[in-house]
Amino acid sequence: MGPYVLRERIGLGGMGEVWKAEQSTPIRRTVAIKLIKAGMDTREVLGRFEAERQALALMDHPCIAKVFDAGTTPEGRPYFAMEYVQGSPIDEYCDKRRLNTSERLELFQKVCHGVQHAHQKAVLHRDLKPSNVLVADVDGKPLPKIIDFGVAKATTRALTDATMHTSLGQLIGTPEYMSPEQAEFTSEDVDTRTDVYSLGVILYELLVGCLPFDSKMLRRAGIEKVFQVLREQDPPKPSTQLTMGTERATETARHRRTEVKRLSNQVRGDLDWIVLRAMDKDRNRRYGSPDALAQDIQRHLDSEPVLAGPPTVRYRASKFVRRHRTGVAVASAAVLALVVFAAVTGIQARTIAQERDRAAAEAAKASAMNDFLTQTLASADPWSGVGPDVTVVRALDAATRNMDNAFAGQPELEASMRTVLGQTYLGLGKVELAAEQIERAIAIRLELGNRDSHELGLLHSTKAILEQRRANHGLAVLSAREAARIFETDPRATAEDRLIAFQHLARNLMFEQRYAVAESVLGICQELSATPDGRRLLASAENLSLRADLVASRDGNAAAAESLSRRAYDFGRSVDPDAAVLTTYLNNTAQYRSQSGDLEGALADFDEALVLSERIFGRDHPEYATFVENRGGVLYRLGRPTETLAALETVLDIRRRNLGPDHIDVLRTTINTATVASLAGDREKAVRIFRELLPS
Repeated sequence: MGPYVLRERIGLGGMGEVWKAEQSTPIRRTVAIKLIKAGMDTREVLGRFEAERQALALMDHPCIAKVFDAGTTPEGRPYFAMEYVQGSPIDEYCDKRRLNTSERLELFQKVCHGVQHAHQKAVLHRDLKPSNVLVADVDGKPLPKIIDFGVAKATTRALTDATMHTSLGQLIGTPEYMSPEQAEFTSEDVDTRTDVYSLGVILYELLVGCLPFDSKMLRRAGIEKVFQVLREQDPPKPSTQLTMGTERATETARHRRTEVKRLSNQVRGDLDWIVLRAMDKDRNRRYGSPDALAQDIQRHLDSEPVLAGPPTVRYRASKFVRRHRTGVAVASAAVLALVVFAAVTGIQARTIAQERDRAAAEAAKASAMNDFLTQTLASADPWSGVGPDVTVVRALDAATRNMDNAFAGQPELEASMRTVLGQTYLGLGKVELAAEQIERAIAIRLELGNRDSHELGLLHSTKAILEQRRANHGLAVLSAREAARIFETDPRATAEDRLIAFQHLARNLMFEQRYAVAESVLGICQELSATPDGRRLLASAENLSLRADLVASRDGNAAAAESLSRRAYDFGRSVDPDAAVLTTYLNNTAQYRSQSGDLEGALADFDEALVLSERIFGRDHPEYATFVENRGGVLYRLGRPTETLAALETVLDIRRRNLGPDHIDVLRTTINTATVASLAGDREKAVRIFRELLPS
């Protein structure tokens, strides 16, 4: 074999065998020699490979093993000399090292980048599988090396009926990892998306420890059956595999340093969709490149919306029709006229009647509410004798006083109107006034007898915010759970309704230090916010913020929390620069920056948050008070107690007006103000404030 001496056989595959060998000239080195099976068309194989080798020589990527040479043995068997990689197949490496899901994803991204590099050089692999991706530790970090690049293409010959029905080993590709287009009987029309499909199968296996289609089943089936499965049968979602065998799932989770339930939550949603998009039967719906797949994985790792999403009903229907063209065509011809006419006519009639009745009821309801609001606003007109101080709050107060008489005998309307008033009070920071209206609206809805109505679900979601503002986090958890329960079965509930309820639940679970449950709920939030429309994008920013809170409160990692919170702010601002929630994200960023010790940087962030908060809320809102208080804390740590005292006095004044004297935030602020007054040298003020806490 010329300059090569075979030392040890290290692999046996479909096209031949792999040997560890020593090369003597022109340089001494250890190489891998792949001997191709006898009987292949040597001249054609070497001719094709020589052209392929020229392309392979252009590739220079750390994740691709180089191909050095090609030739024939004295017996006439073709061989390829390749870089020797002393590593393990990627699936074995991950399991042996017990890499968790994130670590596996980061390693897999490197593989994607290697395949992308080859594609940029116009080279396809066409036989990507774990045994062709070897991983070794280099400088203490895992480095994948993709082997056999171009070999599959170099050994391809026209597939005829004769070659189709030989052993599976003669196929170009491995059935478990083969794309549907590779399984076509009459076509070699493959492109870069073929490798994307195979990458999807590898990712599937790395995540849940098994293949999408049972290997033994594929190997037992005939070639035609294998191809039919690849072309037509949809694989189960990766997360579903974890429910199909307790012992196997337990072992899989153990290899990922976690538990089955937690692993299922990690995979469900984003990763399910990413894998299934990479493996889509329709290559036009797959990721267009390995790089696009890697980027979507990065979005998941960054808790940002992924581009993959669940298939629509229309798409599922189109696939069914494609699989059953003949049956659908015959059935359609036989019954189309009768069934369609009858069904459409009946549905239209019922729909028209229902919509007419609903529209009439909604119109009457809107008219009654409009009349009430018109009268309410008129009562707040300064020319009506009320005085010049006309505010929204005064108008709301007038509406509240008229409520009992305005909707006597109309409980549905009264509940709707009280909901509007309560939400408006809450938005203005008038927590106790909001509570009165929201709790009354809930009571009315319950008296009406429908405990699962959409309106009641929305009320419970609002009450979760209300109880959080009151610092009653246990009650907020109960309200959020009730809202989520209703929305799970409510046909009128949107994904946004469910998402908001679960976000309230996660936030208040964290306040109660129930971190494990909160993290599980955050997984649901991530899944619900994956569709990239405007509102969901803002919801994804909220998910990032919640994740920051979890990292800070559970792990005590202020630096990581600051990074997540700042990304939430930047992301939310890119979607809607006027969103009120941006003030919270910026405030949280400043808080975590302060906890990390960067006090001057935190003060700058708080100053920006205050400007934004004043523009959005005004200076008499509890949110504004929170930001002033937090800024005061930084001032205190910077040794500026006089400025801290002024900030706390502003906070105390706002909270007393909006929250009432017995709210825990008012009591806490009172104590803090008195303490800082004493430290600032104003002992008289400190004593006076402390005396205000004593019972009269």
